[in-house]
Amino acid sequence: MAKNYYQILEVKKTDSIETIKKSYKKLALKYHPDKAEESKKKEYESNFQAINEAYSVLSDPAKKQRYDSGETGNFSSRSSGSGSMSDFGDIFGDLFRGRFNESSYDEEPDLDLHYGLVIDFNEAAFGCEKEIMIKRNVQCKKCKGSGSEDGKFEKCERCNGSGRLEANQQTPWGVIRQTVKCPSCEGVGKKVKNECNSCGGNGVQNFREKVKIKIPAGIDNGQTLRVMREGDFSKGGDKGDLFLRIQITPHKTFRREDVDIYMEFPISFSQAALGDKLMIPTISEEVKIKIVAGTESGNVLRIKGQGIPHINNPKYRGDQFVKLIIKTPKKLTRAQTKLFKELGKLD
Repeated sequence: MAKNYYQILEVKKTDSIETIKKSYKKLALKYHPDKAEESKKKEYESNFQAINEAYSVLSDPAKKQRYDSGETGNFSSRSSGSGSMSDFGDIFGDLFRGRFNESSYDEEPDLDLHYGLVIDFNEAAFGCEKEIMIKRNVQCKKCKGSGSEDGKFEKCERCNGSGRLEANQQTPWGVIRQTVKCPSCEGVGKKVKNECNSCGGNGVQNFREKVKIKIPAGIDNGQTLRVMREGDFSKGGDKGDLFLRIQITPHKTFRREDVDIYMEFPISFSQAALGDKLMIPTISEEVKIKIVAGTESGNVLRIKGQGIPHINNPKYRGDQFVKLIIKTPKKLTRAQTKLFKELGKLD
């Protein structure tokens, strides 16, 4: 039976590469063999290898496409996709800075921020600009992020002023040597003598701020928008990213599937029998379509190019599909009743 890589990494098929990578990092930290008791060593090693195997496939677009299409063969062949060894290098860096050798290395803070953002159907289709309020760490205005009250510093004794530390870690692939940021001075190489009385030496202060966000045309419900360098600020000068999980409010008329739009449109018995020309609403304009004589209820008409713009190429749009529903009148006038009776005799 084929392995379910999405289940192993605890992600969904529609999740972004950032979400997949974040879940991998969390699980790799959780099941690293060095953290297991002796009785659970084999279990952790097995889980750790499965997690790495799953990530090596789902982080590589070419391998992921092969896997999603149902291929169950060997995915070990190299690809030019984003799931390269540099990704693993970044993750192992995080592992070293985090849970490995916890007695010596503190976990590096996560500077990324995650928020949800609700937009309406048309805003998602054509894109928009939003201004949202977020709470984040910003550079202390008084000390300009240095954490020093008087601008005086002394060399960090832990890293001897280099701002970096080296560590060796035993892994299933052998010993890996990694250079990590010194947690004592946050990679700066020096420490303040007198802490800033405004930020307490942290170099940052927490405030609520407005951020302008540009929503790209074609974004879909559940997708995550990444806004570079709009996350938390650190004393060491780093800045995280802002991740926005998009939620789209349903439209009263249209239903979206990927880049295509679906809707139902009522027509009368006479229009279905005799044919007609109708103005059909789309998300951008009204379009005239022709109904042929003898149309049956449930027939679907296709309007090309009136769907959702492709998120990577907004010049191209999906299509709109219109399902025609013959509407049965609930009340008839005397004239209509007479005509239907005559029609019934003819039928």
